[in-house]
Amino acid sequence: MALVNGHEQNYISIADRGLAYGDGLFETIAWTGKYLHLWARHWHRLKEGAQRLQIKLPDEQQVLTQIKTLIAAQNRSQASYQMARVVKLILSRGSGGRGYRLPDSPEPQLIITLHPWPEREDSDYQQGIRVRVCHTMLSAQPVLAGLKHLNRLEQVMAASELTDTCYMEGLMLEFSTADHLQRQTVIEGISSNVFFVREGQLHTPEIRHSGVNGTIRCELLEYAKKRGIQVQTGVYSLQDMMDAEEVFFSNSIFGILPVRQIDYPDYTSHCIPNNIQSVSKYYNQRKLSTLLAQNINQVLQRPCQFNEL
Repeated sequence: MALVNGHEQNYISIADRGLAYGDGLFETIAWTGKYLHLWARHWHRLKEGAQRLQIKLPDEQQVLTQIKTLIAAQNRSQASYQMARVVKLILSRGSGGRGYRLPDSPEPQLIITLHPWPEREDSDYQQGIRVRVCHTMLSAQPVLAGLKHLNRLEQVMAASELTDTCYMEGLMLEFSTADHLQRQTVIEGISSNVFFVREGQLHTPEIRHSGVNGTIRCELLEYAKKRGIQVQTGVYSLQDMMDAEEVFFSNSIFGILPVRQIDYPDYTSHCIPNNIQSVSKYYNQRKLSTLLAQNINQVLQRPCQFNEL
């Protein structure tokens, strides 16, 4: 089910700039069956993104009313009251003619859709998932860093690399030429933020030149500081990740997901051979990720007790 600018429909104009250029933003929010999880953080990011992209943002209460209307309508049609779902908001600049220049009087378009709650195997949480480092990297672009803009081609290409079903997520690097030197640093997962623990201290890449400033990421950083957990954001290499004691990913739908193994393929060229020699790093600790999951996963109806391997 979908609402487009408050009207129930499932189509948009072929002249929409979100379709033509990825000119817009989106948010993916967990409806727990009772409320929108971390709504204030999602709205804050959407508001910041709209300001940066110069897109007029609809009234917050109007958006909330539309979301609740859509949920209520689906409850009536499917008799699934209070069932957890995924709510997706897409804010496009609206229709415009050919060319990149902004329309003189753009009329933004808000699309709200509801999706089934994705189930995951309990073993993914209890044992951790297997991950690989992606060949596709994120390019540095400070103007867009932190936002969930509609241009996700880098993530699409990275996801296409996960042809082996044993991989539940990919680790992405940021590519930049800072100081005239090519630099590759860890930035995030394909659809998540990444954290690692080293000597009891929590680390996560800073979001300055690329990447998404996730709502769960913000929540975890604030919660960790309140609990007296040492937290540091910075620029990290693959070696920093390999030296970690535990690694986990976070996003607004699956919560906190621990990592059991990361495979580091030897990418020596842009031509990727079928059989890639790789180095694997195994992680058997779950201490800090389990502690942090108590604050997140239970609300999202996900397992929050992880096993030490």
